[in-house]
Amino acid sequence: MKKKDLIWTLIYTKAKQEIRAKTNLQNQGFEVFLPIISIEKLTEISKKEKLDAMFPRYLFIRLNPAEDWSSIRSTKGVSNIIFFGQEIAQVPIQLINYLKLKTDKKGVFKQKKIERDFKRGERIKIKKGTFQGMEATFLSKSSKDRVRLLLKFTNQLTTAQLPASDVGKKEVIESFRM
Repeated sequence: MKKKDLIWTLIYTKAKQEIRAKTNLQNQGFEVFLPIISIEKLTEISKKEKLDAMFPRYLFIRLNPAEDWSSIRSTKGVSNIIFFGQEIAQVPIQLINYLKLKTDKKGVFKQKKIERDFKRGERIKIKKGTFQGMEATFLSKSSKDRVRLLLKFTNQLTTAQLPASDVGKKEVIESFRM
C-alpha cells in the first residue's frame, strides 16, 4: 500500500469510547490520531488535570479508501466511518499536521492558565486575610496594592478596601483556537 493512496478520514465513536476505539484500531495496524485536551481543574485544595477528547466522539484514521473497511465498522468503540454523500469524508492533511503541531507526542494539547485582574461586578471569593472565604463583588483597583470590594456584612452591603494580595488574580483557562 502506497502512502499516496492513504487519506485521513473521521471515525465516529461510541459515547466516551474514543480511547477504546483508538487502541483497537491501532491493534489492527491503522494509523490513528486522537487529539486530547488537558484541562487543569482548579479547586480550593488542589489542581487536577482532566483529559478530554478535543472532538468528543471523533477520531482521525489514515486508510486507503479503495479497501474493505468492514473490520473498522466492527471494531469495539467504533460507531461509524463518516461519509459525505456516497464518498468517505476526507480530512485535509494540513489540518492533521496543524493539530499535531499544537499537541505533544501523545496527542495532548495543554491548555494554558492565565491570571488576570478581576473586572468590575465580578463575584469573587476572598483568598486570605481577615475576610478569607467571604464572597464579595469586585468594584475597582484603588491602587496597585489595594482593591475596593462590596461585602455583605451583618446583612448590609459595605464597601471595603483590602490588600490586593487578599483577593489575588482571576484564573482563566485559555481556549483552544484553530
